[in-house]
Amino acid sequence: MRTPACVAACLLFVASLGAPAQPAKFVGTWEAAREGKVFLVLKIKAEKKISGTLNAGSIKLNDEGELIEASPVEDREAPFFFAKAEGDKLEFDYQDQGDDEIMHFELKLTGEGAGELRIVDEHIPKMKPFRLRKKQA
Repeated sequence: MRTPACVAACLLFVASLGAPAQPAKFVGTWEAAREGKVFLVLKIKAEKKISGTLNAGSIKLNDEGELIEASPVEDREAPFFFAKAEGDKLEFDYQDQGDDEIMHFELKLTGEGAGELRIVDEHIPKMKPFRLRKKQA
């Protein structure tokens, strides 16, 4: 015979498996800065589906994948696509204007209004994530 508490716990667990991610926690404008200059702006919306844009300046990494140089954002905002939220992680693809290469990104929430964005790319496996801050509305 099962106890009611055990049955309730099992039902809660099963319900949580089917619970959709809460894309609203990603919504807003996120920025990455180096030496006081914003070099990346990520704008996220969540209506029927998750959508948004990415705008980034040029970056330079050292051999360990750490950011050593970044230029301010340029006027090249472009949409991202195939966005998917799961837990505290949002994944999406992005194609820079004028470039045929499609990059896969992963935004991981690390705290209230804080996250880390990394490019998931086999060509630069050591790349460290960029710290992002969510702008206050």
